[in-house]
This record gives sequence, C-alpha cells and structure tokens, in this order.
Amino acid sequence: MLNNKPNILLVDKNTDDIARLQKQIKATFPKSELFIANAYFEGINYSNSEQIDLAFINLMLPDSSGFKTLTTFIEAQPNIPVIVITEKSNEILGNQAIKAGAQDFLVKNEIDHKTIGRSIRYAIQRHSSKLKFKNISIDLSRTQKRFLEAQKMGKFGCWEMDIVSHKMIWSDEVFNLFGFQKQSFQPTMSEYLNYVHPDDKNKVEDFFDNISKSNETQNLEHRIVTEGRNIKYISIQSRLILEEQTNKLIVVGALQDITARKLNEKLMIEKNLSRGMLNVKEQMLTDIGFQIRTPLSSITNLLFLLENIPSSPKQTELVSGLKNSFDELFGAVNNLLNYSIVGQEDMNDVEEEFRLEEFIAAFQRMISLKAGTNKMDVTFDISESIPAKVLTYPKKVTQLFYNIANLAFNNDEAVAKIEVKAGMSATEPDSQFELTLNGYQPDFFNPEIVELLKDENYKKILDNVENTQNHHLLNVSILNKIIKQIKGDLVIDIENKSVKMCLPVQLVKTVAYDANAQAPLSSLSVLLVEDHFLNQIATKKILTTWSEHVTVDIAENGLVGLEKFREHGYDLVLMDIQMPVMNGIESATKIRELSEVPIIALTANATSQEETRCKSVGMNDYLTKPFKPEELHSKIMGLLLSGQQGA
Repeated sequence: MLNNKPNILLVDKNTDDIARLQKQIKATFPKSELFIANAYFEGINYSNSEQIDLAFINLMLPDSSGFKTLTTFIEAQPNIPVIVITEKSNEILGNQAIKAGAQDFLVKNEIDHKTIGRSIRYAIQRHSSKLKFKNISIDLSRTQKRFLEAQKMGKFGCWEMDIVSHKMIWSDEVFNLFGFQKQSFQPTMSEYLNYVHPDDKNKVEDFFDNISKSNETQNLEHRIVTEGRNIKYISIQSRLILEEQTNKLIVVGALQDITARKLNEKLMIEKNLSRGMLNVKEQMLTDIGFQIRTPLSSITNLLFLLENIPSSPKQTELVSGLKNSFDELFGAVNNLLNYSIVGQEDMNDVEEEFRLEEFIAAFQRMISLKAGTNKMDVTFDISESIPAKVLTYPKKVTQLFYNIANLAFNNDEAVAKIEVKAGMSATEPDSQFELTLNGYQPDFFNPEIVELLKDENYKKILDNVENTQNHHLLNVSILNKIIKQIKGDLVIDIENKSVKMCLPVQLVKTVAYDANAQAPLSSLSVLLVEDHFLNQIATKKILTTWSEHVTVDIAENGLVGLEKFREHGYDLVLMDIQMPVMNGIESATKIRELSEVPIIALTANATSQEETRCKSVGMNDYLTKPFKPEELHSKIMGLLLSGQQGA
C-alpha cells in the first residue's frame, strides 16, 4: 500500500525546476517530506542519512552526468525507486533510462500535479513488485539447491515421463545412479529397461504398464546393471497426474539407490539371525550405525526444511516420494542394529558427553516428518529444563530413540494422535530424563502383548524372548533390553495407552561463551586437516567469516597435512582424528616433532579417554563434533591469548 506521506528526494541543479516540482508534489501529497540536493553526492548523503521512499534525479548534475548518474545511484541504493527528470523530450533516452533501472521518465515542461502524482504511485508500486519478484526468485533458487543436496545425500533422484511418447526427464542424480554424466542423453522408458537386470525385466515392464491404469502411487524394488557389471538395487515410485498448465497426463516418480539396505537384508537372511550374528561385536555394529545415522539426520533436517518452504504441486509430490524412501531406509537400518541387542548381557559402552537438547530437537523434527508421512497428528510438550549436555551412554540412547520412532509408526492400524512429552525429574548432578508417549498404540498394545503386560512379572518375560516368532513381542523386548542396559526403567500403562522411559543422566556444567570475545586482529594462517568434504566447507566458512585476517588451507588426510605443514608452516592446526592414510594422532605426533604450533583436535568421540589420548601426543586442546562456531572461536582465542602471555 502506498504511503500518503512519502519522503521524496529531489536531485537537480536548476533551483527553478526544483521549486516547480516541490509545488506539484505538495499539491498531490501535501504531507510528504521533501529533501533537496543540487548535486549527486549531496543526494547520496541524504539517501544514506534519511528514510527515502522515492528519488527524482536529473541525469545532468555538476558532479555527475549521463547514465552513470542513474546507474551509480541505483547500485548504491537499490531499494529506492528512481524517476528520471530531463529538460527535453527524447523517447530513446526514456527507454534507455527504464532499461537502466529507472521506474519512470518525465519531461519537466510536461509535468503537472496529476502527471507527477500518477508517476510517483506507479514508480513506488512497480519497484515494490520488482523487489517481491526478486525475493521469490531467491527463495525458489534456495529451495532448489536444498532439494538437489537432499537428493545427493539420500542417493535419491526424481523423474517424469510422457505417457504417450514414453520420453523421460531425469534429474542429475538419476543419471548418476545409472553411472552416466548428467543430462548426457535423452532418456526414454526403453532406455531405462535396457539397464534393468534380465531377471527383473518382466516385473519392471508390468510396473510401467500399470502406471496408466491407476492414479495410485506405484512402488517397486528391482535391480539394474551399470557399466555392464555392477548390480545395484533400486526403489522406484511413480504416480499418474494431470499437469494443469498443459492439461496433459504425465507420470512423476522418484528413484533411490537401496543397495546398502538390500545387502544388509541379504546378510541377515544368510545368517538366519543365528547365534553367530547375535555375537557380532557390538562396537562394530554401533559404529556402522553412527556412520549411517549421521547422513540420515542431515536428510531429516533437509526434509523438514523442504516441507516448510512453499513449493509447486510437482515438488510436493517429489518430496513425498523422498519421505517414503527415507522411511524405508530408516526402518532397515534400525532393524539391522536392533538385532545386535538381542542376546547381549553386557554393555561395553562408556559414559560420554551427550548434547541432549540438540538431540531432542532433532528427534522432534524426525517424529514430525514421520507423522506427516503416516498422516498422524503429533503434539509435543518439551520442557525448557532439558540441559544442553549430559553424561550418559550416547550410542545406546541414540539407538533407543530410533527404536521408539520406528515402533511408534510401525503398525497395521491407524493411530489418530500421539503426544510426546520430554523433561527432567530433578536438577541435581545425578538426574533423570523422562520421555513419555501418550496414545501410543502399535506394538506395545497389540492384543497378544496386552495379555502379557497384565502379568506383574512381564519385564522378566521380556528378558527371555530371543527366539520368539512374534515380531511385536520381539520389538518390545529389544526396547526393554536397551533401557535396562543403560540402567533406566520402562513403564507401560495399559489403561491409558502410555509408554514412559526414565533414563538416568548426569548434568554437565557448560562454560558460557563471551559473544564479545576478540577475534584475530592480525594474520592467522590455519591448516585444517579433515577428510569429510562437507566438514571442510563448513569449518572453513566458520573461520573465514569470523575474521578477515584468517586464511585456511585444507588437507584431506594426516599425511597430506604433515607435508603441507613441512612446506608452509602455519599459525594453528585443526586436526581431525579418524582419517584414511594417516590418522590425526600420527600426524599430530610428527608435527609436534617439528614445531610447538597450537593443535586443536576435532573428533566425534566425546570421551575422556579420547581427550587424554589427544593431549598425550602434544595436542593443545580438544573439540567434539558437531561443534558450534562460537565454541571453535573460543578455543582458538584461548590458545592465541595464552601464547601471547607466555611469550
């Protein structure tokens, strides 16, 4: 809506013309405030110091002339609409002014109060519309970038097909799944079938044939052969839709590489879930779980962001396909790791620092995502008393929460609503974290299990069901076993259909970070030794945006880091621990033989043993991933300041 009292800047060398413009503007906008400038730089000063809604500018000024006057003003003040005023009528000049960014072009001797009022309204409204379109374009570009990143992380691609010609459009990630350069050829349904495993070709042909017979979502898992020898397992989903713009029927779909899940399933089948499988070292399985769940957590966050960004119907359809694929992968990983719990009596896990507050926020996003996929209503009651960090058993707690999420939505009957409550029962160093799910019907309240839960000794029964064929009972038994291993308690209320988990934790005191802490004021060269590409990008960005004096070189493993340090020398080294070729401990040991340069360890293992190991080889400090930017800044400044004081 146009402001009835706009602040208007008049920039013209002719005082008589200025006076006429003032009179005409006041006749239309009597409450407007006018700012008069007789030169370009005087006008710029006004635009910097005052809230200007519109500027009238003569292109011929004492200190600037021609279109340079217009373009430099727009570059300096892109949010202020400009109307060019001139002495002579010149259509070519007017068109060039509009192309250069002006909202309107007026000839002085043709201006009256009606003309100038119409021009002011038009200029402000047109400029506002352009800014809105620009912001929409930026938002769409950001959405597309996030969506493509989610596809890459999830090994997920999207496609569409003309139902008549069978010509297909593949996203870049689909080309990648088949081992081709992106957009290297025009794909068709026949081209797709050429790479299907011979034993699966008939069912894939039936899949495409059935697409045109129903508007329901179609799903299929099959194999493809890439590069003539590599076999991949693919999950494909599709749906027939009517495209509103062209009024044509098209097929839209999603494609995901599920080879890892299929190989895990095959492994479990071959072992028949035998004792040999149950005795696989827990450490190895939990490490695999963390490596898989880290990208799953990133995908969850990206999906949560994508769902909350306005999108087209086609994008919504594709995101829905990605969510379905995510649920399948999530369930398979969770099931694989669950079976490692059955039959284990001892827990080799150690207490570590755990970011409980961040983890609960991530868990809430994951539950929201799965609830949307399953068309369920979920409400949250998350207490503000949950601490940032606690001392507990992170691997077991993570596995427990993934189990809870899987059980909550792994059911045959629809559950209308679930309430999730989380909080602390005490504030002492030895506290108890509580998670309650109300309205929780599946698995726990299966009719067979309800009868079991009526027995007051049901927990003892749950401890001895490794060989049961009842998957409902087995799932509840696994959950009970995890809670028991971390010395917690599981309380099941049959009447109210409520499940409550009580987990003992120790509060960890956190050191407050001073937001006003000094940043480096002189040159600081940093060597970042890190093998993970995304961590390289993120950590470098954290440092270079912190201070213009910081420069960062990257080494992808400890050996490259050692060679770079020998060649260049640095003021500070950030050293990841788990890396190929040469790990961080070995690299830091050899660097310490050459120099006393400050070294900060970056590691995902938040244990006192890991910290002791890092410092025993000469590292100066220790930071646990994932870390916040201010935590890294604080560590660096602490080392730099202590070094200056000791100098």
